[in-house]
Amino acid sequence: MAPPVLALALALAAGQQGVSGAPQPKAAPRPLARQSAAPGVEFFEKKIRPVLAEQCYSCHGPKLQQASLRLDTAAGLRKGGLSGSGLSAKPGQDLLLKALRHEGPKMPPQGKLAAPVIADFERWIGMGAPLPADRTAGSAPNPQDMVAGRKHWAFQPVRVLPVPKGPASRWPRRKLDHFILRSLAAQGLKPSPEADRRTLIRRVAFDLTGLPPTFEEVEEFAADPSADAYEKLVDRLLASPAYGERWGRHWLDVARYAEDNPTSEGTNPPPSFPWRYRDWVIQALNADLPYPDFIRRQLAADHIPGLPPTELAALGYLGLSPVYHKELMLSRDVVETIAADEWDERLDTVSRGFLALTVACARCHDHKFDPITTKDYYSLAGVMASTQLLELPLVPVPEGQAEKLAETERQVRQVERDLRRARRQRSMAGADVAKRDAEIAELEAKIAQIKKSNPHYGVPMASVVRDAGLWINGDDPARTKLDYRPGVARDLPVFIRGSVTRPGPVAPRRFLEVLSRGEPRPFRRGSGRLELAEAMVTDAAPLTARVLVNRVWGWHFGRPLVDTPSNFGRMGGRPTHPELLDDLAARFIQNGWSLKWLHREIVHSAAYRQSSKNNPAYYKKDSDNRWLWRMNRRRGELEAWRDSILQVTGTLDRTAGGPSEDLEQPSSRRRTIYGRVSRQRGPDIHRLFDFPDANRHGEARTPTTTPLQQLYFLNSPFVQGQADTLAGLVPAEAAPEEGVRTLFRRILLRNPRPDEIRLSVGLLGDAGASDRRARWRMLAQSLLSSNEFLFVD
Repeated sequence: MAPPVLALALALAAGQQGVSGAPQPKAAPRPLARQSAAPGVEFFEKKIRPVLAEQCYSCHGPKLQQASLRLDTAAGLRKGGLSGSGLSAKPGQDLLLKALRHEGPKMPPQGKLAAPVIADFERWIGMGAPLPADRTAGSAPNPQDMVAGRKHWAFQPVRVLPVPKGPASRWPRRKLDHFILRSLAAQGLKPSPEADRRTLIRRVAFDLTGLPPTFEEVEEFAADPSADAYEKLVDRLLASPAYGERWGRHWLDVARYAEDNPTSEGTNPPPSFPWRYRDWVIQALNADLPYPDFIRRQLAADHIPGLPPTELAALGYLGLSPVYHKELMLSRDVVETIAADEWDERLDTVSRGFLALTVACARCHDHKFDPITTKDYYSLAGVMASTQLLELPLVPVPEGQAEKLAETERQVRQVERDLRRARRQRSMAGADVAKRDAEIAELEAKIAQIKKSNPHYGVPMASVVRDAGLWINGDDPARTKLDYRPGVARDLPVFIRGSVTRPGPVAPRRFLEVLSRGEPRPFRRGSGRLELAEAMVTDAAPLTARVLVNRVWGWHFGRPLVDTPSNFGRMGGRPTHPELLDDLAARFIQNGWSLKWLHREIVHSAAYRQSSKNNPAYYKKDSDNRWLWRMNRRRGELEAWRDSILQVTGTLDRTAGGPSEDLEQPSSRRRTIYGRVSRQRGPDIHRLFDFPDANRHGEARTPTTTPLQQLYFLNSPFVQGQADTLAGLVPAEAAPEEGVRTLFRRILLRNPRPDEIRLSVGLLGDAGASDRRARWRMLAQSLLSSNEFLFVD
């Protein structure tokens, strides 16, 4: 049980009602069912169905059902056969899994499946064995009918639509508001009043920069009578360097940015300068680089003439892809399968990130739902198979020196790792200090010699890509070789059922057939990366624009218009406001694909400026605010609240760019985007607060509420230390009431109410000077942990 004083402090922090009065509606809900089910179905299509088709359908498929078991339909999988249901809600009771493990009936009878394949089935069943719905004859078009497929809503052209007719109202501020108002009227709903100015400035500041305003800025804006005060505020926020840091983090989720690989074998070292890509993203967004150029440079900056060498850092989008360990003592087939997995991951990130299409589901068979064939898949996988990841300088160097410089960097990194190990061993109890000193001196001399051998050492380097086809050479039975051929592209065969041991007809590199204007044209320029980027912003421009507009809408409102932002296919969601999405996408293109134009259009709207206060009658009709009758109340992401804590304490280091920090170190005071991101084991703060898995493309963050999160705010050295800093900002001679006002103004950006002053002053009691500092710290920590601080209204 908490001590009385602590209990009193926590009462102040317990929730929105305890801090600001009236109860508030719930934070914006996420469409959890769809978001959780879709990845499971995709996993089934990529990992499970191909194995069933290869190993099981001949005996348990459409033509034959031995033991009354059919495995090619969802209904058959759930029903099972004569032995009972194949899938069970009870862990360990799944007959299908027992058969695959050969713990009962041994299936397949010709031999037990490989351990990784069985592990995939275990993972799928652990997800709840999600399955796509069965289609009956005539219930849906053939997915590979391209004529019918092109009629899908997401593939249609976009055009600027007329202002829709709706109820007479003075509410709309932007064109998009007319679409919202018409939908509200159709549901018997009306929009909420505009939020007060103090709420608006905090909301838009968080949305555009990820940082709160100061108390003085809030007061100044609230008192500004000018009609364009809000417009000037938005322009100032968009011009701030903090804008790129805020929105760069959103994009880095999509790009699955990280600073190491899934494993850390000696043959699989982490990149040396991953942060250069992160910094490029931030700079590109601050410069409002048009979105087509944003795509082109990330996929093919090395093919765009006239760009300065520093723009090659954009290639980190592919250059920082996860690299899987390849043990070259293994067979050619095993190594090529690992390489194919890498191509698959890169293709999946590109197709879902830019096009919101699950192209990777066609690796083993034609897509079961969307007009994407295996030929489409391997045509694009050939682009990835023709692209090599490497590190190159961002400044001009003499011809032939770039690769030598990269090799020098690799050698220095290896020796530096040995040097760190030697220094650790020297510090251990009982170490032979003299021996370790000699080893350290030898390693330091070796580093100096390696650097001296390359006079260009020390120039900026970055993780990039170049055109170089990869062939897996198995001629030597003792060792498999990775044969990269610079400047040579590779067209992949269609691997039957996704198996590299069963090559079929060659699939020339080209764009997706369903999105091409006319017959798809083969890619001719090197790997085809630039042609792929061009196709996405020309042939597929309507889809590409819809996808980005939908993501931005979701990041502003807490819920996108299409609730599966990385799946616009038939298994994805449908837009709640289709005409709004199309019109906004068309005007986004019309306005030069400017992201800052899109921000202004959204944040200036009446829909965005609504109050988030609840309306019980409307809540009964539309509990998840699908029709936007109010603004969604949202909990800030971990970056926003961590940066805010540093901002209100005055300890935030605004240094931009450069090497990343360890967020777990007490000295870390920069914005959270500059913290190190790991694919292996990230900092506790990442794992606790819904940071996405950097091993794969991040569709959306799903906020959770767990006891560990609450304990973090109570016990973490970071929060406690920042609370102590705030306590130190209260003048020693200040009266209790004045000290309370100081903390409320800095943390909650407002003056406390009389009851809050009374409750807070009660914390201090008649404590002495030393104890009073501790109680100020307790009050500060309570306010930092309060819903009012952590949520944005």
